[in-house]
Order: sequence, then structure tokens, then C-alpha cells
Amino acid sequence: MRFEPNLVTLVWGTESWEVSARAGRPSVVASGPLAGRGFDELKPGFPLLFKVIDARLPLSVQVHPCEASAAITGGEPKTEMWCVLEPGPLYVGFRPGVGPDDVKRAVESGTLEDLMVRRETKRFETYFIPGGMVHAIGAGTKVYEVQQSSDTTFRLYDWGRVGADGRPRELHVDKALAALDFSLPPPEPADAVRCAFFDFSQRVLERAGEIAAPEDSFLVVYEVEAGRTTFLDAGERMTAGPGRVFLTTLPQ
Repeated sequence: MRFEPNLVTLVWGTESWEVSARAGRPSVVASGPLAGRGFDELKPGFPLLFKVIDARLPLSVQVHPCEASAAITGGEPKTEMWCVLEPGPLYVGFRPGVGPDDVKRAVESGTLEDLMVRRETKRFETYFIPGGMVHAIGAGTKVYEVQQSSDTTFRLYDWGRVGADGRPRELHVDKALAALDFSLPPPEPADAVRCAFFDFSQRVLERAGEIAAPEDSFLVVYEVEAGRTTFLDAGERMTAGPGRVFLTTLPQ
């Protein structure tokens, strides 16, 4: 299936939900006999969510719960990863020795950025952000994101800005502190991610190449460079292209 993404404009930039079965913000099938159908109708409970995030301004400093902390804070667990499409700063994890009291003081004084690890990224670097890790996407950075299908975010800090209504956006300091895992080391840039929820890898093809879907799972293909990549699904040949996203047939 090829999808039309669900694009939303936010106070900091744009977020394109490329493959989403979330009720209220699904991606829409763009071709074939199911064209025009929302993916939430076809596959409710689909476990992952794929986005392109374009940060004109920095996103809030935030944390998502993991499976264990979601039982305490409420909401849905969310582990994610970013692949950098347009380089800029990322804030990923705390500096060594930072604890809850340091975070509380920094939130109150507006100095939380000083406690965080800032990465100046390169194109196609990949960063793994497990549930429980503090993070923020900096201004000018564009990323491709793979995540558990969750929309639970606890904001610690929002750079002092206001929302569309002219008021400061809501913070969730107590829940964020309950969700934070201070033992998580800041991630190093990588080329791929393997975790309990998804695998992510990059392919550089000198000429048209084929990608086959795993027999017991599914494959999402997002092509970012000019050129053509083909993949086979149940014997059918499908062709991607820059900015297009495809999902292969799901196992029964």
C-alpha cells in the first residue's frame, strides 16, 4: 500500500504522519482498491507510527513513558528513533550525575538545556530514544521517526514560549519525573537500530535494487534520495520514489 501522509502544522513546525493507524489522525491509502480508506479502519491496533518531523523551532524538552512507568503515569509507552534528514541540533539524555532534584531546579530557573547532552548532527545519523529518555529536537532539524504507536508526551520545559492561544503550553513535570530513567546513557550516532519493537536500517543503492519483505512481519520503505527502489510483496513488484512511503502486506 502507498499512503498519503497526515500533515499537521504545530507551533514549532510541521509533523507528517506517514504511516499511522491512530484514530483521528490516520494516513490514507493512496492507490489500489483500498484508495481513500483510512489506515485506522483497515488495521486498528497497528503497533508502529512513522513520521517526518520538520522543526522550524525547537520542540519541547520531553519524555515518554516506557512499559513499566506507563503503569504509574498513565498513557501509552513510547520508544522511538530518529534518522536525521536535515542536520541540526538534537538534545538527547542528561549529562552524567544529573538527578531529579537537579531537574526540578533547572525547570524552575529555565536552565534545563544546560543539563542535557547536545548533539550537532550529520545527515543520516540515527539516534535511539527509548521510553524514559529526556529529549528534544532542535531548531532547523528534520528527522524521520519510527516509534511505538503512542501519542503520550510529558513536557518538562518549553523554552518559555506560548501556544496559539497566547498562553504558555501545559507542562507535566511530575509525570515527566516519574517517567524519566536517569540510568539511560545518552545515545551515540549510529546507522541502524534494533530493539524489541522494530528494526531500522538504511540502504544505499548504486542502481535500481530490490527489497523483499520479511516472511513473518512487514516492511515500511521510505525513500529520501532521487532514484528508484523496487521491492517484492507476494510476488508483486512495487516501486518507491523520493518522499514516498510504502507498507507491504501484513501477516495474518
